[in-house]
Amino acid sequence: MVDLRMNVTVLRLFPFVFFALILVAFARESLASDTESEAKTWLNDARQAAAKLNYHGIVSYMKDKQIESLHVFHGVSDGVEQERLLSVNTPMREVIRTADKVTCYYPDSKSISIDIKPSRQSLLLDLPDDLAELSKHYTFSLGEIEHVARRPSRVVSIQPKDGLRYGRKLWIDVESKLPLKFEWIDGQQVVEQFIFNSLSLDKSIPPEDLAPSTQVDSTWKTKRHETLPAESLIWTLDGVPDGFHMISYTRLKRGANNRAIDHILLSDGISSISIYIDQLMSEIFTAQPRKIGAINSYTRKLDKYLVTVMGEAPEKTVQSIGDGIHLQESSGK
Repeated sequence: MVDLRMNVTVLRLFPFVFFALILVAFARESLASDTESEAKTWLNDARQAAAKLNYHGIVSYMKDKQIESLHVFHGVSDGVEQERLLSVNTPMREVIRTADKVTCYYPDSKSISIDIKPSRQSLLLDLPDDLAELSKHYTFSLGEIEHVARRPSRVVSIQPKDGLRYGRKLWIDVESKLPLKFEWIDGQQVVEQFIFNSLSLDKSIPPEDLAPSTQVDSTWKTKRHETLPAESLIWTLDGVPDGFHMISYTRLKRGANNRAIDHILLSDGISSISIYIDQLMSEIFTAQPRKIGAINSYTRKLDKYLVTVMGEAPEKTVQSIGDGIHLQESSGK
């Protein structure tokens, strides 16, 4: 009789317990949704701050247990951005970004690389205007307040939903909303990091701080990237993971014979992957993956071409893209 009464009681309580569990599940889902929405708000604020504020500072860039120091200048005049990165270490390198091009100076090789109409926004933070599409492949969450360069900063985590992308962790300044620290994360391992050691917010940046300091003469070589229309692409890309799209297709001519090197830039909105297709100059070649910090690269021979894929993604992603590249049958080069 006691067991029967208990069973009857359980049956009577079951609907209430069931609905209580549903309410808890909805509450958790709502809380997660609110947290993700707030995290995206922080990221949007960081993207706008990086584009609209005048600032300069010293950044430490760490990969493979090596540290490089960069002096960063960012200025905005009449709504137009200009950015300058200067390597403090040897060999000195300098990058200048304006509204229509990115120019890289390499004094050790006396060469200049010019990218017309670059696809990237800030050299430090490159996020799309709309983060909604990223939710298909990443989750977003807020962390605690921590201090970076003596400034309280909110931690925002970006975690991939598959094993084909790296995670990100950002520390965003509470006051200015500038991103002060980045980490590229492969599983649980930090593979690359940069962090502001000092930061100054200014009313304006002097023009001389945004201009190149590298002295160039007639002995320097200039490499220009020619932008090509997407419909002229003669390669099929069968191994590209869902979410990655072609951002640009350019061609660089180098050497005395103007040898053409095609460059295809892919991005899922957070991670970027470059494909370089060059003419094969030697029959002796061994394909092997390489890794430098957060950058994985994979090279293979394809008929009379050499295909190199490199980017901010796990090794299997880079290799899958490389193995999926083929020359269209009706095309010649």
